[in-house]
Amino acid sequence: MRYARFLWLGVCLAACLAGGVRAQVVSVALGLNKPPYVMDGGQAGLEADIARQALQAVGLGMQAQQLPPSRGLMLFRAGQLDMLLTVDEGIGDLGFFSEVYISNQNVAISLAARNVTVRRIEDLSAFSVAAFQNASLLLGERFKAVARQHPRYTEYPLQVTQNNLLFAGRVDIIIGDRRILHYLLREVEPQFDNSKPLTVHPIFPPSPRKAVFKDAALRDQFNAGLKIIQGNGVYDAILKKYALVQ
Repeated sequence: MRYARFLWLGVCLAACLAGGVRAQVVSVALGLNKPPYVMDGGQAGLEADIARQALQAVGLGMQAQQLPPSRGLMLFRAGQLDMLLTVDEGIGDLGFFSEVYISNQNVAISLAARNVTVRRIEDLSAFSVAAFQNASLLLGERFKAVARQHPRYTEYPLQVTQNNLLFAGRVDIIIGDRRILHYLLREVEPQFDNSKPLTVHPIFPPSPRKAVFKDAALRDQFNAGLKIIQGNGVYDAILKKYALVQ
């Protein structure tokens, strides 16, 4: 009889523990595939790994959902998500914002052998430029003004095309996110030498990214986990895994 009582208590304890584990899984919305930031349906990439490791560092799991930004925002506002990645505080009163977990930056890149000098956006007017699709709408008014009047400015939907054009010598400068362009070096067509030294021109400001949470305590846990992985080398290892630059 006593054995049966203990057995029943053990079953109840196991059920409670299992419920507790389930309660510690955080539902997170990631954007659509954008190597090296989000990959493999949201299961890999810089942002996915940083978020997963930061949560894991404080004993939390992560259930990633890859969603278009507008749908992710809608579900978050409806209370169906715990955490939303890749947001800017300027988007409005959504919830509780984390510390910056990554800072992105659009840049101009040229072949070092060309000895190109670009210190400001307006300097692009002197060179042939290949940018990512809709760059003229997304990179500010100064860039928009240059692009509008530039006879040798073109935008491309596939960013690897920009790399191919650069290494083929068909354009002087490419414009895009620094990590994305470096990641796509591995996809350059084999007839081009993608080992040629590059010059990066940081003419655009950095874009710090934060996560937003519906719960302040969960936000604080994430911040604590982020600090842990930034201090123990895990964060730097993630950056090196996916990108050729920090």
